Amino acid sequence: KTDYKYHTQGKHDMLNKIFGLTGTPTDDEIAELDRDDAKKYISCFLKRPGTGLRNRFQHVDPAAVDILDKMLKFSPKKRVSVEQALEHPLLKEIRDARKETKAEALVVLDFEKEKELNEMALRKNFCREIKKYHPEVPDL
Repeated sequence: KTDYKYHTQGKHDMLNKIFGLTGTPTDDEIAELDRDDAKKYISCFLKRPGTGLRNRFQHVDPAAVDILDKMLKFSPKKRVSVEQALEHPLLKEIRDARKETKAEALVVLDFEKEKELNEMALRKNFCREIKKYHPEVPDL
């Protein structure tokens, strides 16, 4: 059994840092999660609105902060879609839609089906996928 409260109160917990910027999810967003343990864990965080990405990254191009803000929404329903992200003004000068291809079907990575996927196994699997396109990447 895990004491979730212990893991949510440290200054160095990554979700604590993220929620400090974005704010904690609403009760409705937490209820949308599939797993009960995830709901319990996220519910342990101190509720707060967040300071905002724009406030933290004042020196960064506002368009970059805008797309990041749209991509980091907790709820997938509120997140920007891939199509919307590709149309974002930030990508206007670098995107060439003529060079883009679209997958014929949903991309499924074999390791996503593993029941026990710890951090090291996930890192190794990501590295294997990356090496398909960049063989120069060293093994972990």
